[in-house]
Amino acid sequence: MHSGKAKGTVLGTLLLVASAAASLIGSPAGAVTPAATATATDPPMVWRGTGDDNRLWWSQLNGGKWTKQQVLDDRRTEAAPAITRYDDGQQIMAWRGAEDDNHIWWSQLDDGTWTDPEVLDDRRTDLAPALGYDGDGSVVMAWRGTGADNHIWWSRFEDGAWTEQEQLDDRRTDAAPALVRSGKGRLMMAWRGADTDNHLWWSQFDDGAWSEQKSLDDRRTDAAPALGVSRSGRVVMAWRGTGDDNHIWWSPFTGSKWTKQQVLGDRRTDAAPALSRSATGRLIMAWRGTGTDNHVWWSQFDDKKWSQQRSLNDRRTDLAPALG
Repeated sequence: MHSGKAKGTVLGTLLLVASAAASLIGSPAGAVTPAATATATDPPMVWRGTGDDNRLWWSQLNGGKWTKQQVLDDRRTEAAPAITRYDDGQQIMAWRGAEDDNHIWWSQLDDGTWTDPEVLDDRRTDLAPALGYDGDGSVVMAWRGTGADNHIWWSRFEDGAWTEQEQLDDRRTDAAPALVRSGKGRLMMAWRGADTDNHLWWSQFDDGAWSEQKSLDDRRTDAAPALGVSRSGRVVMAWRGTGDDNHIWWSPFTGSKWTKQQVLGDRRTDAAPALSRSATGRLIMAWRGTGTDNHVWWSQFDDKKWSQQRSLNDRRTDLAPALG
């Protein structure tokens, strides 16, 4: 599935759109614009298809509107992908292979084109990997092992290559971890516990080492959490509840502690949400619906409140989307 020349999709020249699609925020249908040249600061979205369609699809946020979805025929996955921005707007993507291939694959967005997929033969996962930029020129990848190995593993992308993988013996998870660089420049990780421990845990990376893990006893999830940074530079965490509670919950980080969790009563998901920041500095959230509603939904946070949720009726997924 990954052999042969990659069919990286090249974004076309920005086209003018009719007034009917002039504002996605005001469109309940979640209208999209034609494909546009990627900007350095607006995030792309990547997601797996539904059912037997295990290809990866992607789209770019451009001026508050999503470009037309495009399929990446050369890459397939059985889990959610991961994507992050680094080095003044460059993007890197990682994903688990499809079917029996549990290796981690990766690719970069170069001048609007995704480079050929490359396999990392030394690392495997049953779930989605996580990516984050540490601010010192390195992208960090974190992932859960396979089978009974529920440790979190990690590695850094430096000078065009991934460093040797390392195991974090003190932390375990039954879901994918999440990574983000805080406004203070520290890389932060969050994850769900393992087995019957569905609490959320977190840690920070500073001076080449991970801090001691800490449990957040007031919040629980059956899926992976998401981390993003708001316009004010505060880290925000979002997650799905447990069991029948498929609401999305969220909480900002003050710089020393997490604030009280809050529920977003108008939005529900059967997977993990995703977070990233737009060119205007607003925090973007994207998520899959619940039950038979496998559309991708999205909303923005302006440091005061979340905007009305909107459905992107042209794109569907069985899993969590990813935002760069």
